[in-house]
Amino acid sequence: SRILLHTLSTSTQESMIKSHKSEELNEDFDLPEELESIIDLLTIGLKDKDTIVRWCAAKGIGRITGRLPQELADEVVGSLLELFNFAELDSAWHGGCLALAELGRRGLLLPNRLSDVVPIILKALMYDERRGSYSVGSHVRDAACYVCWSFARAYEPEQISAYILDISASLLIVTVFDREVSCRRAASAAFQENVGRQGTFPHGIDIVTATDYFAVGNCTYCYHNLCVYLAGFEEYKTKLIDHLLKVKISHWDSEIRILTSVAFHNLTDVAPQYMMDKVLPLLLVETSSIDVCTKHGSILALSEVVYALYLHSKKIGTDFILQNSVLE
Repeated sequence: SRILLHTLSTSTQESMIKSHKSEELNEDFDLPEELESIIDLLTIGLKDKDTIVRWCAAKGIGRITGRLPQELADEVVGSLLELFNFAELDSAWHGGCLALAELGRRGLLLPNRLSDVVPIILKALMYDERRGSYSVGSHVRDAACYVCWSFARAYEPEQISAYILDISASLLIVTVFDREVSCRRAASAAFQENVGRQGTFPHGIDIVTATDYFAVGNCTYCYHNLCVYLAGFEEYKTKLIDHLLKVKISHWDSEIRILTSVAFHNLTDVAPQYMMDKVLPLLLVETSSIDVCTKHGSILALSEVVYALYLHSKKIGTDFILQNSVLE
């Protein structure tokens, strides 16, 4: 017991000495003049047109930031957040996400920065920039999933508890509704990592079992069946429906619009009152849109929701009557 007491007291003294030395180092940290130029070059590299250059720049920023004192490391994070504006190209968003993920993985994103970082990552998870008959952004969404994956390793559950519902709902939206299978699987992996390490995602174990690697590989299954299962959890129901309503009915790919209409049909049985009160009026407005994709998607969705409400009323034994407020 004496040896144990001696060992504990010695380790305590050593840790106090080390912390005192680290404080002195933070106060008297002599940085080479070239460092600022190097960080600027790496930040420019995050916007490069080649993915390998962006990836290497993100790795470099992570390694350099890990050797800086806390105040300077936080300044680097602030400069990275400036990359996330819609005036920048998709390459800047992708490089910025990679850099944030590297910092998060190394424990360099301090908890007081979460209020700035999380809203940006939630936007990156939905990033889809339309360009004529196609869109770009799948690599940005994939990198944003990587950032969410790094959150699970970087923070204690109580530090990230305020953002749990927003992060989990956004990851599930990508898991079931993203057009690209790589993004669906990346979001599923990030959700699984957070469930395993954080343990605070609502209904995490049940959802991880349903949204495995192979289940999310089939887009039709995700829209027809998996989204209905997830909507059975109250925390995610309206968020899933709202995403379909605001984003997917106007998607550039006609196949996604058709799948969205089927998803509306199947989800109506889960939330019939919400469909009647919130979804139908907005779909009616969108049928007059000047955008062809939005008009097509809203008409398809409207027909499916009305038919699903009729079937639901027959099942519960009531008459199906549209409210005057909806028709007007």
